[in-house]
Amino acid sequence: MPVAMVAIGKVVAGAIQGLIAALIVFPIASVIHAPGVRPELSVHWAILLTLMPLSCIMTSSLGLALGTRISPRSISVMFGFIVLPITFLGGTYYPWTALSAVKIGGFPWLQALVCLNPLIYVTEGFRAALTTAPHMPLYVIYPVLVAFCVVLFWAGIKGFLHQGFELTDTHFIC
Repeated sequence: MPVAMVAIGKVVAGAIQGLIAALIVFPIASVIHAPGVRPELSVHWAILLTLMPLSCIMTSSLGLALGTRISPRSISVMFGFIVLPITFLGGTYYPWTALSAVKIGGFPWLQALVCLNPLIYVTEGFRAALTTAPHMPLYVIYPVLVAFCVVLFWAGIKGFLHQGFELTDTHFIC
């Protein structure tokens, strides 16, 4: 089997695991919450059902791209310098629209900077799919998520191919 097919299988398996986790977590989150807090969900099914698989593929591709580029010895560094910043700058704790207030010389620099983070499009998409809160336009979210899917999938496969050849060479040396 070609090494690229193994990489594709890993992305698909990761995406399926993400979908299964979402199918378990979303219903639980709608009924279990802090005392006095009542979630106000407004489910837009078309957005939710198209965004979930796209987000799962993108995040799985991100995982493959990072996993093939960062050595196991540097995994703790990855959490500190990659996972933590993309989480906090990914719009999980605030809407993207709220960042327009952070300006330098009238330019919303933080709102522009977080657009480099693929997670902001996932969270804004789910904000559009599950709430009535202000969110990034869907005509921006979908194409950018597709672009991130393509770029990260390509980078993950390329990194996996490089790793695969190293493993094959090492196997023959031993």
